[in-house]
Amino acid sequence: MKDYSDRNLQRMSFADEDLRYSSFVNSDLRGADFSGANLSGVDFSLVKTGITPLNVAFIFMIALLISLLSGYVAMLGGLTVQKMLASENDQVRMAGFMAIAISLLFILYTGWKGGGNAIKNVILPAILLALFLSLTAYLSGFGTGMGMLYLVLSILLIVIMFVAGTIARSVAGTVSNILFLIIAFSGGLFGKSVGGDISSVILSLASAHISKKALSGADGFTFLRNVTIFITRKFGTSFRNARLVNARFFRAKIHNADFSNSDISLINWGGATKINCIMGDTIFTAK
Repeated sequence: MKDYSDRNLQRMSFADEDLRYSSFVNSDLRGADFSGANLSGVDFSLVKTGITPLNVAFIFMIALLISLLSGYVAMLGGLTVQKMLASENDQVRMAGFMAIAISLLFILYTGWKGGGNAIKNVILPAILLALFLSLTAYLSGFGTGMGMLYLVLSILLIVIMFVAGTIARSVAGTVSNILFLIIAFSGGLFGKSVGGDISSVILSLASAHISKKALSGADGFTFLRNVTIFITRKFGTSFRNARLVNARFFRAKIHNADFSNSDISLINWGGATKINCIMGDTIFTAK
């Protein structure tokens, strides 16, 4: 039995050690590695797990950059649609209205069935149809086909914006809700400041809502959850393959912890909070 209570053990490695009945009460275990360790009967009461402050800052900067990219792409998409609607070409204007309709359908369908299903069932058919109509118009001489090509461009920009924005949300979600609000609004306002309109902010917030739903465990959002799983495994506290029989986590703050291949059935959680923790083949995101 060893006593590691009230200590800063960030990024310490206890991999494959025999720590039976040891005490880690009130210690900081962010970034620590307990992979393969025997933790039977260990007291983890009041501990703090998750990502170290240095890595949190690193992830925050990445999330912020992704969000700025998201806002910029949203601005490009908004400007593309505005130019289409202001065109003197009837086909281009029609394509602009179609772009708005498809964008709204994409947002709604993504919130309902997930991003992958929305791309497969809404975006790809729309792009293929637009390309077919563009080629048909050009070959038949009824038009240049530019309207449909603009439609394809606007759709692709919006899809890129949603992918970038939702990745930012999944990354920022490992930091905190307050930092995420900074990230979400900075992306939207950046897009607006460099030439877009309120649609930049709306699209940023829409992607934020959808990605939050993804992390809540809803079906159809496998990609986003996999991003969070990767971050937790890379930067969080690892209990992979550990033996945790009768371990105690009374009132512990268990954030971004990986319990893959560990038997957690006999753990005494005792009021612990669990956020973004990998348990089995899924990620537990609720408190």
